[in-house]
Amino acid sequence: MCLGLSETLQRQTYNKHTYAHFVKGLVLADAGRLQEALDRFHTCIKLHSQDPEPLKQVAKCLYRQGRFLLSRDTYLEADKLTKYPDADIYCGLAECSWNLGEIERGVEWAEAAVQADGGERAGALLARLLLACDQTEAALEAYDHTLATNVCGADTLAAAGALRLRAGDPRGAFQLLGAALAQQPTQHAAALALAAMMLQHKDVDAALSRLKAALSAHPTCVAAHSNLGLALLAKKKYVAALTCLQRSVSAAPLSARAAHNLALALLTCKRPASAFCRLASAAALQPAQPYTVLLLGIALESLGDNRADAAYTRAVALAPHDALLRLNLAGRHARAGRMMEAVEEARNTALILQTDGNTDAQLASSLAVLMNLLRDASVQLSEVPPSEPELNSLPEQPNTPNDEQLASDEV
Repeated sequence: MCLGLSETLQRQTYNKHTYAHFVKGLVLADAGRLQEALDRFHTCIKLHSQDPEPLKQVAKCLYRQGRFLLSRDTYLEADKLTKYPDADIYCGLAECSWNLGEIERGVEWAEAAVQADGGERAGALLARLLLACDQTEAALEAYDHTLATNVCGADTLAAAGALRLRAGDPRGAFQLLGAALAQQPTQHAAALALAAMMLQHKDVDAALSRLKAALSAHPTCVAAHSNLGLALLAKKKYVAALTCLQRSVSAAPLSARAAHNLALALLTCKRPASAFCRLASAAALQPAQPYTVLLLGIALESLGDNRADAAYTRAVALAPHDALLRLNLAGRHARAGRMMEAVEEARNTALILQTDGNTDAQLASSLAVLMNLLRDASVQLSEVPPSEPELNSLPEQPNTPNDEQLASDEV
């Protein structure tokens, strides 16, 4: 209907109706017919060369075509024609600079957009650019300012909540993510972040409901499939978990995290050879990820491969102050009969737990069990310094059978 009215106006004005050309260009751009839209906007520029609006629309079309340098130049031309600061132009310049790799320049344009009262778009863009510069605190401040001065949508609330979660503020993250889901129940980023929080707190059922909601909105979301697989793994629904994790790997074959999670499930299901293949892929994609290297060592040890020692040592070298990695290396030394090395690593683990103030009961319990096993093996634990926690103060590890019976695999 809009196109028909536009054509009627053009016939009546002999193709000199600027606004009709402009509206037709907007309709064509909205339909994805960018080149035709560009022709219309260029006609507007010929008819009224001092109007910045057609230039802004040309820049937007060029940006959508991936022609970021031309888009930036066009935005700059439009900025010369404007009489007042235009936040829309500054946001466009910031986005173009970001895509051209000039992130610091993009931050400057985004700050100008915020000062020009660019609202939610400018504030959220500034926060994302600051985060790309590894300025997490500044990004948090930008989100806080944006949320305080604007009525923000679900996407901005979800992004701010996810950043709060990464910064170690679960309470603030929960409030923001809950507000995002209250606005838009199918906001998959907020649902994924909330599900991750629930999995950390062992609330698997609630995490499953959130992940299913996220998948209903975005059935191809790799992160949702991967997290759903981990949640099902925690519920001991192994076949369903493997199915979800395999689906995430198939959808994102170059995702190190997806391969890592699938390998973890395969190790749990006592399939070390398959796990090794996935871990090798994950380690090739992210060689500095210590937990992937640790799982690689566990898989090699299960296969009886003598390269397991190198993998355990490499994992500890990547994160020398990680108590979990040290504890696994101590266990490896003990299983290989290297008792003195096991004692040394157990001592290092205890010192790390004390220094960091780590209250992880599972780690402390595992350390206590290892110490007891070493004592049973007649190792002289008197060499351990007095600063190490007393074994009696550590909780005992619950007795678990060596070969756990797999639960039924209903989805």
